[in-house]
Amino acid sequence: MRRYDCLKAIAPKLSDELVVTNLANTATEWRAVHPSDGNLYFVGMGMVTPYALGVALALPQRRVLAFDGDGGLLFDLSVLGTMAQTAAANLCVAVFDNGGYVSTGKLPSTASLTAGRVDLEAVAKAMGIDRSRTVRTVDEFVSAIEAGLAAGGPSLIIARVDAGQADVGTTPLDSKENKYRFARHVERLESKTILRPSAKAHGEAPKPDPVSTPVGDGDEFARVLCDGLRESGVDFVVGLPSSGLAQAQALCLADPTLRYVGVAHEGTGLGVCAGAWLGGKRPAALIENFGLFASAYQLLRGQASYGIPTLIVAEYRGDAGDQEFFAETGDVTEPLLAALRINHCVVRDLKALKPAIRDGLRWMDAALRPYAVLPGFDLTRPRR
Repeated sequence: MRRYDCLKAIAPKLSDELVVTNLANTATEWRAVHPSDGNLYFVGMGMVTPYALGVALALPQRRVLAFDGDGGLLFDLSVLGTMAQTAAANLCVAVFDNGGYVSTGKLPSTASLTAGRVDLEAVAKAMGIDRSRTVRTVDEFVSAIEAGLAAGGPSLIIARVDAGQADVGTTPLDSKENKYRFARHVERLESKTILRPSAKAHGEAPKPDPVSTPVGDGDEFARVLCDGLRESGVDFVVGLPSSGLAQAQALCLADPTLRYVGVAHEGTGLGVCAGAWLGGKRPAALIENFGLFASAYQLLRGQASYGIPTLIVAEYRGDAGDQEFFAETGDVTEPLLAALRINHCVVRDLKALKPAIRDGLRWMDAALRPYAVLPGFDLTRPRR
C-alpha cells in the first residue's frame, strides 16, 4: 500500500487531534490532505515520537497522533521504553515502514534495518507497548488508527508501505513559523499561555522575583536545585541518572507538583522536553554534560530549528577538581555550548543557583532558545 493513500483515508476521520510528522514527503503529503495549525511538520529522525510523547504528557486530555518512519524510530528505539513507562493513554504512533531511507534515493545502500530481519512490532511489544500491530492494507490502517486513538494506553502501528511518494509540492513555511502556529493553536484550544516574548511592558520595572525559600550555608545542593526549579515555575523534568544529580532527580520524582520522566538517552529527553513545552509545560532536563554532548543533534535539529526553549541543568564533569576520566574532555563543555549558541551560566556558589535558574528561564522566554545552568564540580561533588 502507499503512504499517501493511508494519509488520505485517515484525514477525514480526525477532528482536533494534534499531529507530529516525520520529515520529507511524510510531512508534505500530510499537509496536502490535512492542512492545520495543529500539525508540526518535518521533525527530525529519532525525534518524532519523543516530541509527540512530550505533547501527549503535557496535554493528557488531547489526542496526539505521530507519523514516524522506520528509519526515524530505529534512530532512537529507547523511546519505546519511555512510551511504555509513561503510559500516555492519548498517544498513537504510526510508523510508515518502507524498509528504507527512500527520500535519499532507492539504492540498495539506502535500505533500513527493517528490510532485513528487524521486526518493529516485536521490538515494541518486547519494550512493553502491548498495543502494537502491523497493518498491510489501507482499511487495516484506518481501523488501527481509530482504535489506537480510542485506546486506554499508548499504541504503535507499523504500516508496511511501498516506496511510492506523492508529488504534492513543498510546504510554504519554515520550522519557526510552524512552531508559532502550532503553539498558538494549542493556546487557543487549551486556554494556555505558551509564548511569553516579554514579561513586562517597555520601561516597566522588573517583575518581582518568584517567592523563594532562603538558602543557607549548610543546605544540600539537591534540595536547593529541586526547590529552585519548582519555585521558578518548572513543572516538567526529564533526566537520565547522573551521580552528581541523582539525589535531585529523586527529589523531583517524589515531588507531586513536578512530572518527572526518566529516559535512557539524553537526546530522547530533550525531544520530550520540546514536546512538553509545545503542550504548555515549563520543562527542564537534568543531565550530565556528557549527555549534553550526546544530545547535540537533537538540540540543533530540534530546539534550534524550531526555536524551542529548554532549561538544561548539566552536571559539570571535567570541571576543576574532577579526578576521573571525565577530566580529560570535560573542558570542551563551555566551548561546545558557545558553538551550539546555547547561553549558559556556571554556578559555583550554592546561593547563586536559584537566581541562575530564574534568570535562565526569563532569558529563554524572550530568546526562545535553550539555556544551560552548569553547577560546578564542588557543588555536585562537595569535598569532604
